[in-house]
Amino acid sequence: MEHGTPEYRNCFTAALLIFVVCMAYSSVVTAQRPVYDTAASLGTGLSFGPGDGHAVVMPSPIYLDLDFLYANDERPQYELGVGLQAEVQGRVSVGIVPQIRYTSGPEVLMWYALAGAPLVVAPFSLFGVEAGGGFLWRFDEKFGVFAEVVVDYFFLGTDLQKSGALIQLDSNAGIRVRF
Repeated sequence: MEHGTPEYRNCFTAALLIFVVCMAYSSVVTAQRPVYDTAASLGTGLSFGPGDGHAVVMPSPIYLDLDFLYANDERPQYELGVGLQAEVQGRVSVGIVPQIRYTSGPEVLMWYALAGAPLVVAPFSLFGVEAGGGFLWRFDEKFGVFAEVVVDYFFLGTDLQKSGALIQLDSNAGIRVRF
């Protein structure tokens, strides 16, 4: 799937549509006070996919993740975010991940579930869906540490075999800062 091909445009259009829906939702929500967080993490896991007629299981590449999250103080249990993800092991790649999270609220120990639509854009393309969960432990109102587990299911892209899919079971840990 090269830039300009119908399959590439479909991946890009789907990711753009999900991002626009998330931003439209955030503009409809009236907030007393917006809450902005950023999170940085490092992760890896396992990848499952077809290869030479057999299922292949191998380590997922190590990746860095930088997330920008938005919530409001009237509905703190909902967070909208967009992540920038870079695989830094093997073939280096870059992608974006729009997400929505449902949290236990603004507590010292916060649990959350997440859903997203990862899109790898360079040097190859992949598009899929993701689901996961994790926890955030805040040291104070500004700083905290978190860990999460995420399952990605990629079904479109140039890095897939014909009629194939890629599943990744990854975990990551990092820090989170409120602005």
